[in-house]
Amino acid sequence: MGVFGATPIPTMCTHAGAQEATIEAISSLKTADRALFSDLIDYAGLFPPALLDLDEAVAEYRAARTGRHRWLIGRFIITATQLEELGGRLMASMVAGEEPWAISAILDGEVAAAAVLVRAFDAEMEPGAQVALLEVPLPAAASDGRSRSDAFAASRSAVTAALTASAVATPLFEVPRTEGWRKGIGNALAALSDHRAEERRPLGAKLRCGGLTVEAFPDPEQVAEFIHHCTQLGLPYKATAGLHHPVRHFDEELGIKRHGFLNLLMAGALARRGADRDELATVIAEDDPAAFAVSAAGFKWRDSTVRVGELSATRSQFASYGSCSFDDPIEDLIGLGMINN
Repeated sequence: MGVFGATPIPTMCTHAGAQEATIEAISSLKTADRALFSDLIDYAGLFPPALLDLDEAVAEYRAARTGRHRWLIGRFIITATQLEELGGRLMASMVAGEEPWAISAILDGEVAAAAVLVRAFDAEMEPGAQVALLEVPLPAAASDGRSRSDAFAASRSAVTAALTASAVATPLFEVPRTEGWRKGIGNALAALSDHRAEERRPLGAKLRCGGLTVEAFPDPEQVAEFIHHCTQLGLPYKATAGLHHPVRHFDEELGIKRHGFLNLLMAGALARRGADRDELATVIAEDDPAAFAVSAAGFKWRDSTVRVGELSATRSQFASYGSCSFDDPIEDLIGLGMINN
């Protein structure tokens, strides 16, 4: 976890208490926060509500990747139809020694055509930039709740096309929320697991947690259902939209509560322990920032503490979340004492 590799280990102490203090000093907050937050925030500056133009978004992402908190920064999110334009910007502006750009490409429009754009970008830009994640919408029929086999058939064309886009990028399929959401989410995610077994390729799921309208926000039970099934099936997943702040909170403009990324991280960790849907929904609905803490012991929510090893396992499945701002989540985490200023 970085801190052990970066920090010289002191000479062993003969006194047990002194030895424990030394271990505590080199373990400290950094170990837990790195396990929890490294590469967590995929940058969505091109999308609402920020809606930056490409030059502005490239500049902001580049600045964040070289700043003090660069270790929290994940991938640059862009639509496949904008990849060619991004490639031109990067070829004109990248400097010697700049770290390669990891891209999360949304396969907008017709999925097969978007996959061609991804292949062209990777061929032109590697190793300076490469698509690492694919975000792929599934048709509504994939989660209408009819049956697992129907969901499998409805999602087949999107899965097949996405897998042609890249041999290395992991596709994450956005599951639409329908009226029969409990059965629909379960069938759609089970169908993705079936596709993974058939294709023998990594793939996972994506959940939209908000947007510009009240209807775009799933309730805690829906989010819990999604995390429960992903965990049971071993599917990696990503959350997106509406997760600018760490803890669930009320949005006065929309008149609705927005989800918090700490809530989702803890729910993911508890799901791996076997927590039921009701407990997951309870932590997802938690709106008291004081209920959460990060310390040398790990990540805590009320009476539950998740150790560093469990955090690493959780993050191996919870890939990232998308945010159009870096400043908001980082400033909030600093204010909560979870990362250093």
